[in-house]
Amino acid sequence: MSKNPSSKQSFLLRSLNLYGLDHLDPIILASLTDGQPLLLIGRHGTAKSELLNRLASALGLRHRHYNASLIAFDDLLGFPVPNPEKNALTYLRTDGDLWDAESVFLDEISRCRPEHQNKLFSIIHERRVQGLLLDKLRYRWSAMNPPISLEGLEEHEDAYQGSLPLDPALADRFPYIVEIPDFNDMNAACRRSIISKGGCADVDGASIQGWIDSASAQRKNISSQESEWIGDYVNALVLPLKKAGWPISGRRAVVLSKTIASIHAACLALNWKDSLKDAAFIALKWGLPQRVKGERITVSKLNSIHKAALQAAGQPQDSPLLKIQAESNPVKRIALALQVSKSAIPRIEFSQLVTDAYAGLSVPERYLLSRQLLPILATKDRVTASTYELLSKPLLKLKQFTEQGTHNLSVHRNRASEWDRLVRKVSRVSKSNAYNTPQLCNILYTLFTVENENFDPTLLVKTDRLWHGWLHPGEPCKEAA
Repeated sequence: MSKNPSSKQSFLLRSLNLYGLDHLDPIILASLTDGQPLLLIGRHGTAKSELLNRLASALGLRHRHYNASLIAFDDLLGFPVPNPEKNALTYLRTDGDLWDAESVFLDEISRCRPEHQNKLFSIIHERRVQGLLLDKLRYRWSAMNPPISLEGLEEHEDAYQGSLPLDPALADRFPYIVEIPDFNDMNAACRRSIISKGGCADVDGASIQGWIDSASAQRKNISSQESEWIGDYVNALVLPLKKAGWPISGRRAVVLSKTIASIHAACLALNWKDSLKDAAFIALKWGLPQRVKGERITVSKLNSIHKAALQAAGQPQDSPLLKIQAESNPVKRIALALQVSKSAIPRIEFSQLVTDAYAGLSVPERYLLSRQLLPILATKDRVTASTYELLSKPLLKLKQFTEQGTHNLSVHRNRASEWDRLVRKVSRVSKSNAYNTPQLCNILYTLFTVENENFDPTLLVKTDRLWHGWLHPGEPCKEAA
């Protein structure tokens, strides 16, 4: 695809006298181009309704704006009455019904009762109501306040108690899920423009229609190589997103591949400098349904997932990078990454693998990872200083424990049996040929006496042997008692 002949960058939402929202221009234009449902999330007073209503007005659409929390089905269809033959229902048309609408805005959708959400589902997903096709309906838009967070019971005083997370199936029907920034979070210039110009909605829709036409043409010209790259990129997102706690459905994966192409076409139509890779991140950032369930989407974690997918996209099926991403065990991923060159997995990315693994391990497992991995990293420049420091913490505690000549231990009777099992296990391990036997024995003691951990020493020793085989593949796996 190629850029528009005009070299000047265009701003869609500024043309509607909406400011501080330039970063959303590609999303809005993409949704206008492919006609996929759009959901806006934002606090009160962030111009969600104004944005959508101004779009409809500028494009001259037959527009319907409903409050989903108050809507009755008669508002959508008209009044049901028997037909002359008395064998079916027909509807008496009203000025506000949905039959001839070209755009519909379902406001306050998060305050809608579940039974009404089910009725709106088919409108949003299929352009149908009561099984009847709304053949003139081009755009389906919704808006909501931020839902109550499901990540904790604590809520701020200004939380929207009536705004509930959407049903997951309904949330998955919105390809574009966009957060509108708060007025207080904008810079001074944007706030000044809003104050002086934001109240004026008298705009010409010719430019917007021109951008839609241009983006539509660009969308049709996407190359087979670009389509193949998009497919590889989305496929590479699936497992990292699942590991991050943001799994996507097969439907969402298909939708993401389409929205990436639409957003890229929109960037070209607006003469933005964003590449296909940039468009992919925009689609990922504003395409996760977890936002409407009250989950927090952190940009830093998204960036890491995006970068990993960029590395994997276009790689052959037997690529080591794909094997690493496909591996579910975090320690095994580190072992696989150690077999790949530093140029393929730079220090920052390798450090991220280590810190992610460390964060997900129990305290006893962290000691094992430190003891097995630090000797390798001491001779290889693979991690950042902060990662090395993090990984060293367990062994520093171990060092402090071993430097003491004697230890006085008082064991509560409730843990006496645990201590007896541990002592017997240490005795057997000390007589085995396990890797660095003295260190392993002292780790078992440290976990009990210093960390006060409850753990199964037999299982921990087996895990240590397994990880040694992964991280030291050139050495024979030594038996531990």
